[in-house]
Amino acid sequence: MYALAMNKRRPRGPVPVYQLVFNAVKADIDAGRLKPGQSLPTEAEMCEAHNASRQTVRRALADLREAGLIYTIRAEGSYVGPPDAPKIREPLAFERIADAIIEGIRKGTYKPDEVLPSESVMIEEFGAAKKTVRAAVNLLREQGWAYTVPAIGTFVASRDKWPEPR
Repeated sequence: MYALAMNKRRPRGPVPVYQLVFNAVKADIDAGRLKPGQSLPTEAEMCEAHNASRQTVRRALADLREAGLIYTIRAEGSYVGPPDAPKIREPLAFERIADAIIEGIRKGTYKPDEVLPSESVMIEEFGAAKKTVRAAVNLLREQGWAYTVPAIGTFVASRDKWPEPR
């Protein structure tokens, strides 16, 4: 669960909630609890942690961006530090599925030019939605691990098409 540092010294007079959120995130960054490249909690998690509205959290995030403490990638999330800091985040569901398939390819469970499991099999195996499985397969194709023959299936690409090991 998400927990931000709470300011131990209370400022005098009323402090807007967005400023309290800003101060808590800044304190976590300053203390190293949030590191450069690390993804911030979602807006929903921040709303819950601070008992704040989404608009309030968005105002705090805007101020954090303006201060150069975070950056945001649309439809992906917000991260600590400058945009060139390597990203540190948990893989998304479709990335976890693609990683599991890649591991199977590397281990030889899935061999070059053999068909990969169908969408319905992956949906059941990974407990994922069709859209998530399709995103995973698309990622495999983009990276060079797989290719699709329409109306037939998705196959493991030949070894020379695989990306270089990281």
